[in-house]
Amino acid sequence: MLKTLSAVLFVCAVTCGCSASRTTVDATKLKAVEGVWATLPTYPGTVEVDSSRSSYEGRVWVEKNYKSDAPFDDIKRFYTEKLTQSGWQFVGERELKDRGRFRGEQLLEFRKDDFELDVQYAGGRKADLGWDYSIDITSH
Repeated sequence: MLKTLSAVLFVCAVTCGCSASRTTVDATKLKAVEGVWATLPTYPGTVEVDSSRSSYEGRVWVEKNYKSDAPFDDIKRFYTEKLTQSGWQFVGERELKDRGRFRGEQLLEFRKDDFELDVQYAGGRKADLGWDYSIDITSH
């Protein structure tokens, strides 16, 4: 049993490309993303309800989810003004589909250096998702 488990873990490590250098790169990128988070403003009155960190194929991201009664236009104005003043480039806005249907979800996209930042409004999926707004930062 132990030999089988060891073999499975070895195959997984080789298949996933896991290595000490990848872990170091991911840790370095995670630290950079967290440094960017430390500089971001938070919309007044929002309450963080969840956060997560992940990495995949050299990309690292941190996501935070918030509850807020603020209308999307207020959140959009706030982050567009604050982020562009801090050197972020506004890339665009788009409506998101959920299983082929539009349910009021909106996404604002920004870029700065090697980072992407998305502000997502949950729209009609607030109850399903458990949050109103989500912000994630990705490093390449």
